[in-house]
Order: sequence, then C-alpha cells, then structure tokens
Amino acid sequence: MAHGPTILGVLILSAASALTLAASTADTPADPPSSSAVRPGLTLEQYPPHGDAVRGREVYAQNCIGCHGPEGQGDGPAARWLNPIPRNFQQANFKFRSTPSGELPLLADVVHVVTCGLAGSSMPAFPLMAEGDRKAVAAWVLHLAEYGMLRGEVDYRLDDGDALEKILGDDWQEILDETLGDAYEDVWPVEVPQEPENDADSVAHGAELYRAQCVACHGAGGRGDGPSSYALRDWKDAEVVPRDFTTGVFRAGSTPRDLFMRMKTGLNGTPMPQISGSDDDLWALVHFIVSLQDPDTKEAPHPLSCAAHAKDAAR
Repeated sequence: MAHGPTILGVLILSAASALTLAASTADTPADPPSSSAVRPGLTLEQYPPHGDAVRGREVYAQNCIGCHGPEGQGDGPAARWLNPIPRNFQQANFKFRSTPSGELPLLADVVHVVTCGLAGSSMPAFPLMAEGDRKAVAAWVLHLAEYGMLRGEVDYRLDDGDALEKILGDDWQEILDETLGDAYEDVWPVEVPQEPENDADSVAHGAELYRAQCVACHGAGGRGDGPSSYALRDWKDAEVVPRDFTTGVFRAGSTPRDLFMRMKTGLNGTPMPQISGSDDDLWALVHFIVSLQDPDTKEAPHPLSCAAHAKDAAR
C-alpha cells in the first residue's frame, strides 16, 4: 500500500525549500528604492473652489464620491463594479452638452444630468436633491474639470524643465487665462432651430443620410449592431456599445430636441462625432431615428421634467 509522506519528511522538505529560496533570493539584487514616488505638481488644494463650488464639494462628498472618487477621477470604491465606468471629471471629456464639440459643458448641462441621471447606466437621478445643492455639485464638477486641465498644463511645463515655484508664481495667471480661456472659448448654448414637420419626406431623407453616416456603428435597423460596433473604444480604451435606437430611450434625454443636440455637438471622448450637415439634414436624421423605435418596447423615455435642457441656460 502506498503511504503519504511522514510529518518528519514534510518538515525536511519544507526546510530544504526554504533554504533554496533564501539562497536564490540572496543572489537577486533588491529592487532599488523608489525615488520619491510622486513628482510635485499642482494639487487640488492649490486650486481652491469658489462660489457655489465650495458648497458643491460637500454635496459631492455625500453623494458622488463612492463612484467618482475623492478628486473626481472615476476611481471610487464602487467604480470597479460599474459598466460603463464612472466619468473621470479631471479629463474634461463630457458627452452630454449643449456646447460645441470639445468644449466644457454649461452648468445647466451638468445640473440636467444630476437631476435626471443617465438612462441605461449606473448614474442615478437626484430629482429630490435641493435645487441649490444640484447647482452647487455641478459647479464642483466643473471645478474638477478645470483643475484637471490646469494640472495637465503644469505637468507639461514641469516636463519642459520649469520650476514648480515659477509655474505657480510668475506664470500662474498666464496659465489660468490661457487654459480656462480655451476651455470656455466657444461656450454658448448651441442653437436648436424649430423642428420642421416630421413627415414621410423628412424620414426618407433621414434614411439616406443614416445609410451614409450611421449604419457602420448603429446597424441597418438601428439596434447598435453595425459591422464596426464590436470594435469601438472610447478615450480610455473601454468598450463602447452604440445606442439601440429601437428602445426609444437615450441617455440625458429622449426628445427630438435632445437627439438633435447629440448630433449637433457629438459625444466628447467617444467614437460618436459631431455630425456634419445642415440643420434640416440633422432634423431629417432625428425623424428617421425616431421612426426606428419599436412600438412594443417596454421601456419609457425620461419624464417630461427631464426631457430637454433649458434653452437659455447660462454657465
């Protein structure tokens, strides 16, 4: 009968293994000590909030930090379980805006997302939060975006050999003016013209435009299953799933006006570009996309209170 190793045998083998490991480790040079792990740079404390953003920092800590992280980098403790992952506000890539492509959103755009959430994602709605708190936390989110842009400029100058003391001293006002000036250079609510009649001619024209510009990602039937849909990635190299138009539900608003805004401005940080063409072309595309909705869909669009952005919202 075969017998397993005795206790003494196990102890001898363990000791031999330990000696072998010690010998091999002794011959392996230790990792060099980390040279001051983090290079000095702009900290959030060096760019303090003002106005509503001061209160917004507190509201954020109470409601948003679990997903978006302590400094808005999308690295909260719950982030690993969420798909899509939470927005990194410091990257200043905001998808749902009423501002031109590449620009930061208006305060009202962020308030809209906080109030209504993003259907089909882990971003909940906060309609019961006091209006003042919603505006305040939106101001803090924009402050985090500004900070991320400023930190990037500071890092660029550090790489170029400038001293941090000089950057934050003599050069600081110039950095503020240039960076924030660029961020808000074209910030205005994009005009949404009056919607023309949604008739057969408009839908037919929209179908032609859709086949030319949208089928590759969204598919012929609008189900998000085009030939390119399986290879789409965002700026973080995360998978992007094109919208399924048949549900009639769109993040940040499902009215024709919202769809027009998405095509007019694009979705920053994603493969969804700003669509070129006249306003009539964009409305025709909207009308065709609306026609793709499955009449038997069980999902319902946003309630009226969350249907669209205020037309004359101001930052």
